[in-house]
Amino acid sequence: MEPLRAEVADPVKLHMRNAARLGARDVVVAGYPGSGAALIGNILIELGIAYVDPYTEAVGEDGTSQVIEDRLAYRSRLSATAASDRNAGGGEGGADDGPRFFKNHLYPDHFDHGRLAGAVLLVRDPRDAVHSSFQWFRSFAAQWPLEGVNVQGTFAEFLDGRGVNDEPPIAGWAGFYAAWTAALPRFRRSTVIRFEDLKADPEATASRLLEVFGVSRTPAAVEQAVRHSRYENMRAHEERVSAAAGAVGSQPRIMRRGMVGEWREWYGDESVAARFRTPRLLETAATFGYQLATSRTRDSR
Repeated sequence: MEPLRAEVADPVKLHMRNAARLGARDVVVAGYPGSGAALIGNILIELGIAYVDPYTEAVGEDGTSQVIEDRLAYRSRLSATAASDRNAGGGEGGADDGPRFFKNHLYPDHFDHGRLAGAVLLVRDPRDAVHSSFQWFRSFAAQWPLEGVNVQGTFAEFLDGRGVNDEPPIAGWAGFYAAWTAALPRFRRSTVIRFEDLKADPEATASRLLEVFGVSRTPAAVEQAVRHSRYENMRAHEERVSAAAGAVGSQPRIMRRGMVGEWREWYGDESVAARFRTPRLLETAATFGYQLATSRTRDSR
């Protein structure tokens, strides 16, 4: 099948349309932007498991997904995604006899939990996740316009504006994870994956994810998928793609830094740090082991 051209200009509307067409094999990977979806997606694709990006693919009424032609250049910068696209000829990649994972930034009320195979909650320290989302939105604003998101000013101005799901970023992070935490028990299978754990012990974390959803892969296969998905390898692939396109140094990077605890570099700015100490954020973050109120300079784990 030939790759589709962009059918929906608005990325949010495309995402919602795709979400409504998921079925019994689909697992929603819910995470705030900047929480590591590129990493977990790369590992899954390396393992031969189907992974749908709701902004660069169109899910048909029959549930099959197809890459949107206008997004092939962006997808080519993600190593496993690019290889999958080449192998599938622009169609659906991954095995069709197991679960299919669906990257997601929407609230759980967009999904019929009884119809789906399950859900994964992908979480990252909100100070890193929100800052990473700011950097991504600012870098790709021209290619991925999101109405109402302020990416022209400072990080503080971004925090005071509207972000994903049309919410202020910090309140949106807390609301998103509170809603998904409450929704997870309604899914047949579910698990929580922390970005920090995925970085610290990727083999064990990925293996636990596979076990929850009944996917069998050898330890050697998992180790290889993790090795290929290391930040330096994914960044090197993106640099090669940019060089081949004659765009070295002139394009933003999807694989920007991939750090744990990047927040330490800007958290000394009290005017910004204070925004991350609202009661609701502190309570929600603590649910996942992030103690935001106890330290300004050391990792909160």
